[in-house]
Amino acid sequence: MIITSPAQIGENFHVLGPKSYHIFLKDGPKPVLFDAGVHWAGNFYVEAIRSILGHRQPSVLFLTHVHWDHCGAAAFLKDAFPSMEIATSAQAVEILKRPRALALMSTLNEESRTSAIALGELDSSLASEESFRPFSVDIELQGNSIIDLDSNTRVEIIATPGHTRDHCSYYLPQEKILIGGEAAGLLLGSGMVTTEFVSDYDAYLSSLRRLALLPTQVFCQAHGLVLMGREEVKAFFERSIMETVAFKDRVLELLNEEEGTLEQVVQRLKRERYDTILGPKQAEVPYLINLTAQVNHLARRAHS
Repeated sequence: MIITSPAQIGENFHVLGPKSYHIFLKDGPKPVLFDAGVHWAGNFYVEAIRSILGHRQPSVLFLTHVHWDHCGAAAFLKDAFPSMEIATSAQAVEILKRPRALALMSTLNEESRTSAIALGELDSSLASEESFRPFSVDIELQGNSIIDLDSNTRVEIIATPGHTRDHCSYYLPQEKILIGGEAAGLLLGSGMVTTEFVSDYDAYLSSLRRLALLPTQVFCQAHGLVLMGREEVKAFFERSIMETVAFKDRVLELLNEEEGTLEQVVQRLKRERYDTILGPKQAEVPYLINLTAQVNHLARRAHS
């Protein structure tokens, strides 16, 4: 089973927000959030959270990583829920100290708002008008650890570098729910599975194989879809591993054909793997940023 829109999964787990920029809520004595999407969806997130929690506040916001579309509304959510603590990896804390990184987060958040309005995915009258704002981290997470928030909420923190160096995934063992961010690639509505390593191919593949071993019943990927059912999830991971290896092989093939001209390789991959996608897809600017990083990394790896 695949879920494509905000929904309640089980008794206490909720998928909230615009379908391209989901966040996740685990209700309980100490409710927790996972990821913070984009800043312009802040009103959507807060309204949805309050419709479930009433006057209660989330206790912790866990961020998978600090890419612009996973931490965009963190400051907005902190304003709405002052007692909530923000948790992410120590590597992410260092990234949030870099002015250039913060400037890029702000720019890409603004561009995504414009794109969402143009595509009819956003009612501009409901969108937050404020810009992305930096935020402070309250809890620096150590990879491969466990947090017991209450008798109903155990969160396993799994260091899953590869998409980014700061990436963490979160597993709820009682519900067998995995919040994977972009550590395992994305299943698109078209049926295509994308590979999402940006910083390190080998680390990404290792993280992906590690996550595949979990007995996950619900897989919450970063954007668009939520997979339900053990066989559905297992099949996705098998495809994602195969696509990751195939993508690497194709990049190396193109590098040979184009005699190492990186821009030519990027443009050929874009024509093959982006221009052919029908329906909703990642905005072109961030797609090209990530694709260029992937090609550069694999080119360096091939010559190391």
